[in-house]
Amino acid sequence: MKDVEVFFVGRANAGKSAVLKELFGLKTRVGRRPGVTRGPVRYQLDQFAVVDLPGIRSRGGTNGYRTVLHNILGSRKDDLRLLLGVQVIDGKSFLDITERHFRPLDVDLFEFLLETDIDPIIAINKMDKLEERDASLNKIISQLGMLPPFKQWADRVVPVSAKRHDVAQLKWLISHRVQRVKNEVATG
Repeated sequence: MKDVEVFFVGRANAGKSAVLKELFGLKTRVGRRPGVTRGPVRYQLDQFAVVDLPGIRSRGGTNGYRTVLHNILGSRKDDLRLLLGVQVIDGKSFLDITERHFRPLDVDLFEFLLETDIDPIIAINKMDKLEERDASLNKIISQLGMLPPFKQWADRVVPVSAKRHDVAQLKWLISHRVQRVKNEVATG
């Protein structure tokens, strides 16, 4: 059977490594400044592998999402991996960017994942920094092209706070998706 690989992608400093640390007890390097993860870091777990990708800083160029993800997705048809993506979004930063009437890079990244047939889980991190939780989550999913309320997207959107150790729902969803992928391969 093919190995399932769950990759974590998102803007620089969204908290990808911190979420991984909380989810699986991994010894990831985390820091307050962006750029701690400089290259893909792969961890083999019992049921699947996880990959912590460096933070996306732009739409193009070396740190652009197309380049970073091309390195991961480009060879997937030739190897023995099944991919599942988790896009980590810094909820506060996302909303701050939209308040200034800019389109967050996270939106383009999400659309790119969908275009490449990756049905990502969206982990909205740093929920401890958001006021009006439901209203904030509804604004974020609206920007991503999903209709509110966010609760109807429980199979795709998960609010988390790595700082507050609130990742149980995300852990459940990842293991559920991994099992679903394995079942689909086994039956089809």
